[in-house]
Amino acid sequence: MEQTDVLIIGGGLAGVMTALTIADSKKVTIVTKRSQKEGNSWKAQGGIAAALGDDDSPNRHIEDTRKAGCNKNDSEMVHILAHEGKSRLQKWMNEGLQFDVTEQGTLDLGREGAHSCRRIAHVGGDRTGKEMMRYFIDRLKGRVSFHTHWTVVQLIVEGEKCCGALFLNEKGKLTIVKATHTVLATGGIGGLFTHTSNDTHLCGDGLAVAARAGATLTDLEFIQFHPTLIKGDVSFCGLASEAIRGEGGSLVNQLGEPIMSKGHSLSDLAPRDIVARVMHEQISKGNSLFLDISCIHSFHTKFPQVVQLCELANIDWTKGSIPVLPGPHFHMGGVETDENGRTSLAQLYAVGEVACTGVHGANRLASNSLLESLVFGERTGEAILQASSEQPSHYPSSDESVISSFYKAFWEAPAKREIQKRVDQALGIVRNESALRSFIDWVHHVLPNNFSQTSAFMSKEQVEVAHMLLAAKLVAEAALRNDVSCGAHFREDIEGVIGS
Repeated sequence: MEQTDVLIIGGGLAGVMTALTIADSKKVTIVTKRSQKEGNSWKAQGGIAAALGDDDSPNRHIEDTRKAGCNKNDSEMVHILAHEGKSRLQKWMNEGLQFDVTEQGTLDLGREGAHSCRRIAHVGGDRTGKEMMRYFIDRLKGRVSFHTHWTVVQLIVEGEKCCGALFLNEKGKLTIVKATHTVLATGGIGGLFTHTSNDTHLCGDGLAVAARAGATLTDLEFIQFHPTLIKGDVSFCGLASEAIRGEGGSLVNQLGEPIMSKGHSLSDLAPRDIVARVMHEQISKGNSLFLDISCIHSFHTKFPQVVQLCELANIDWTKGSIPVLPGPHFHMGGVETDENGRTSLAQLYAVGEVACTGVHGANRLASNSLLESLVFGERTGEAILQASSEQPSHYPSSDESVISSFYKAFWEAPAKREIQKRVDQALGIVRNESALRSFIDWVHHVLPNNFSQTSAFMSKEQVEVAHMLLAAKLVAEAALRNDVSCGAHFREDIEGVIGS
């Protein structure tokens, strides 16, 4: 058993920013499912969006964010993101966080889909996430405790308050971490699908444990599919940044014909939900799709990470095109929070992709995710500092009182590949009632009725599968309830679309 002031479950940018904000005042414990250098934040290529250019403003950023989100965004959250995003990012730049600059020494801002101007700051071309994480992790060294390769089993709730979590540690042993404040920063749900731009271990753990603890979840049906996952001979092998299209790259079919010229007024820089649906239609017709990069000079210096991914997959990018397909990339829904990361469950917070502030609406604007993590991660830390520091009065009396509440039961978990295959069919770019109902019925059949009766005796893989099943079921139920096609949620069995 371990006791701490603040338990942060997840080690991406959102969790790290929360930790940085409180590290000098609180005892902080960060628990990660894999190593410190794994997760979506490390993989982020495009950059971070903020109104830093002379021709830009927070209000313009707000307008673009709302348009991309089909105006389903929470207005207050978008205002916070755009205005505080600029000031908070400038603060870190003044403290030494560096971004790429032009020969004239000004910020080398890029442009991505649905942005009306250049506003994407980047580091090392397409290594923004990796370099930002290195910078902030370095500032955390020696100030917090880390546990790696731990899997969260469930949140501990006593007296209607969250007071920590139960984990399977790196040795597969049940371990309790008691905390005054618990922060979910577990990332997205891309691992529910067969192919994803995400780290494959991100399977909806945060959604599952929050739901079991009684926290409110919202907007779960909105899953963004990124248009350009790189397609190798055998499988997907990574993401080709949207910044490539911002530099002039275009989507074409096997004949070299542009596919987006008539799909939207912004052509290849249309919002991601629209581009993904056009690509889905092309694929349904039997076409193969490529990202034409022939017009981009010095491609290898601008996008070194994409070049590396192509070479690992034996794709000759020097021929001027990269085979691509759309794939699950970002979850707009999640654990419902206020502007300070607070959930409906006392002393439980959520930040980053696992959270839903409503800032993204029905479709996230490109490169707003790192900004969201920075802004709301810091705000959550600030809220924790202002909250009562009293220890919860309803801690379980002992580890045994928590663990003994479980009962041994046998559960033959379905294989992850089977779950992913069924999620692909039910929760892809295009959905319908029949597929959704069929998937939900299947989950009801295979998921244990009482997770707490089995979890203490599960392996890490079984716990992950149980989390996957519940998270996917919750998403499917939300998709079934919502009979209005909007943004990243598209029902082919319903007429009419609220598009970007």
